[in-house]
Amino acid sequence: MLAPSRNGGSKALLFAIASALMLISGDSGSVKPSSSSVSSLIKDDSCWTPPHYNTTVISAFKSKLLENPFPVPEKDPYRLKINTSRVGVCGVKYLDSDRLKYELNTYPSSKALDEAASKAPGRIYLTHTGPCGLCSTLQDLSAYMQYKDMTSPVRKCGFKGFVSQKWAMKCLSNLGLTEPCAKIWFYNTRNTRKECLGTCLRNVNAPYNKPDGSLNDCLQCDEDKSGPVFKKVAARTRRDSGLESAIKRPPESISHVNHYYY
Repeated sequence: MLAPSRNGGSKALLFAIASALMLISGDSGSVKPSSSSVSSLIKDDSCWTPPHYNTTVISAFKSKLLENPFPVPEKDPYRLKINTSRVGVCGVKYLDSDRLKYELNTYPSSKALDEAASKAPGRIYLTHTGPCGLCSTLQDLSAYMQYKDMTSPVRKCGFKGFVSQKWAMKCLSNLGLTEPCAKIWFYNTRNTRKECLGTCLRNVNAPYNKPDGSLNDCLQCDEDKSGPVFKKVAARTRRDSGLESAIKRPPESISHVNHYYY
């Protein structure tokens, strides 16, 4: 772990390194839904753009109570050999008429979610494509909605991670992320630091996207080296959730999900 220096030049260099290494997308990759129709899923590619959600929606999701919460991962999944394949879709099931308490369930397909929803009208909704994971909660959805650009605030948290994991975790939690979700974000940034140091230093001031629309080399390195594990463990990404992003993505890679089930 790097310790802070009293030398101004060293501090500036340390900050530049931290900023470069925290250029993580948080939406690396998406899982395409099956061709079956699914609640909240829009199928017309020609006219759909990710909706913008106001503070009413964001606050409502933040207040929901998950009845089957995830444990905080104590082991770094990047140091484990895990299967990164992803199958299914993640659904929210409300447990009360006030839509305050809910549980998360992975359905094997959008058709299976539709069938379950038809038997519980007004209770079951698609929250993102791909199976459920640590960041699938509605509180984490609320945080993703609040920050169209997660890169800048996570940079600051990543800088604190050079000094203390506890400090970084507190910073990530202050963004509104649940503790399990914040932990996989922390592991993700640490792995990107390990794998993409030189690339990210060379792209510290680069725009997120190149003129041709592709990712800058730092974001691409993160997507290649850290993305598969992040997607598997965190589960929710901006693209799989149909959310706006400061990083430009191909329209066909964004799942068409609406979140008006609050």
